[in-house]
Amino acid sequence: MQNTSYATRFLSATFVAFLIVSFAAASARAQSCNPAVVSLIVRDAKGEVLTESDLKLIASTMPKDIGDATIWVGEVSIADDNKSFYWPESTDWPKGKKLPSLNFSNERTCTMHLTEATLEFKGQKMRLVFNINIERATKDRRPVIDAPKFQNGNFQLDLTNWSHAEHELIKATYWKKL
Repeated sequence: MQNTSYATRFLSATFVAFLIVSFAAASARAQSCNPAVVSLIVRDAKGEVLTESDLKLIASTMPKDIGDATIWVGEVSIADDNKSFYWPESTDWPKGKKLPSLNFSNERTCTMHLTEATLEFKGQKMRLVFNINIERATKDRRPVIDAPKFQNGNFQLDLTNWSHAEHELIKATYWKKL
């Protein structure tokens, strides 16, 4: 009888340990994080924001992924001050002016190193060097960047004087021609 009691306790303890390990593994898989996203507002040579269909055309000429970033077309929500924006999760998102955007994101690891991208539109090629690193602890992990007017050439983003405020739009003036 005592052997049966010991065996029962052992099996019960083993079962409880199994449940704890299974629950911990399931919890780890269920954890989520805020994706790393860079949204680019692309403008034509006159400075007008490109349409969603224009951006889809540009995206179709680009590789599916650049480094660890996936490319897709979406939209951003710009506040009335034209200096800040709302995250899609914000209750203020509906209040903003919606603009189509070319997006680079990593939802798998929620980190991203965006090096550069070459955009082709109406026979012109514009190479944009971002050199943006987004880590899990980065506060400004979803920047919205205004691109220079579309033109042939190479441009590098210089964020030396940018505030890194979470909701501050990065103006086109931060691009420097190479």
